[in-house]
Amino acid sequence: MFDISQIYKIEEFYSIEERKVFDLFYSHYVWEPSGYSHNENSNIFWQMNMWNHPNFGSCEDLEKLNRVKIELAFDIKLTTERMYLNGQSHGQCGQLHTDLLNIPEEENNEYLTLVYYANENWHPEWGGYTVVVDKNNDIQIFYPKPNSAIIFNSRFPHVGLEPTINFKGLRITMAHKFKITEKP
Repeated sequence: MFDISQIYKIEEFYSIEERKVFDLFYSHYVWEPSGYSHNENSNIFWQMNMWNHPNFGSCEDLEKLNRVKIELAFDIKLTTERMYLNGQSHGQCGQLHTDLLNIPEEENNEYLTLVYYANENWHPEWGGYTVVVDKNNDIQIFYPKPNSAIIFNSRFPHVGLEPTINFKGLRITMAHKFKITEKP
């Protein structure tokens, strides 16, 4: 039974075939230094906007794959609000934020955030953990295990931490923001 107040971690989020769908869409986009955690004064990191992209469309196959996986897993109905990739290198730490900008207070429990860890390999000494503050104000820390995902209430403050200097690439996550349209 789905509970909006919980944080869920899904191991092996994509099958091998589903990961190919992700890789296909990922290969069509270009990194831009346009990402930030909360406002334009935040630290900038790399981002690929995948939703309603002017040159490639809205990547419907990947959007549907993600949405249906979550709907089936939790017996809920969703619509997509946003979907994009974040890339962080050492020195590009995000800031603690929520994903509910300009959302009326009465709708705060109607939105979910999915964070998918897209790197094919990761080691603990590379850092890059995700920190989520849950409903009890307890801090939950998630290791960016390849091909895993976390799903949580979009009103929970969270931050993607930068990789350490030991990692020489980008910590890549896909952020998929949903609105819950139907619950059991």
